[in-house]
Amino acid sequence: MKLRIFAVSLMGLITAFAPGALEAQPRHPAYLRARTDLRTSQFLMRVREEPNVTRHLVQADREVEAAIHEIDRAAMLDHRDLQDHPPIDTRMERRGRFEKVVSLLRSARADLGREEDNGRARGWRDAAYMHIDAALEHMHEAARALHWDRELGW
Repeated sequence: MKLRIFAVSLMGLITAFAPGALEAQPRHPAYLRARTDLRTSQFLMRVREEPNVTRHLVQADREVEAAIHEIDRAAMLDHRDLQDHPPIDTRMERRGRFEKVVSLLRSARADLGREEDNGRARGWRDAAYMHIDAALEHMHEAARALHWDRELGW
């Protein structure tokens, strides 16, 4: 009897540490990557700018914060860790910073478009899309104020 229990226990341990067991762990959801992209873009938007540009960046910042809030609601439903402190390149040139913000916003929107295993995600995802699109529009206005709208892909 003890040998049988030992054999079953040993089989359980072997199965638990098999390579397939590592793949069975939950993936890092795409919306958390999107959240990190949004937070990074938000930090880059907070660099001091000209007043005519700053007003658009402040509005974009508010929209990004609202999108992050929507993603946080989904993360709480999934019991995900929300600790994120993305590294920010503070030496980035002005034009490069704008390009990076636009790229991060577009990347976050694309990440949110990936299929998730949570069926309740449609509501927060649509709200986050709305806020990201509004942030992109404000970035477009800021780029237009700097006469960079065509160079940034608008």
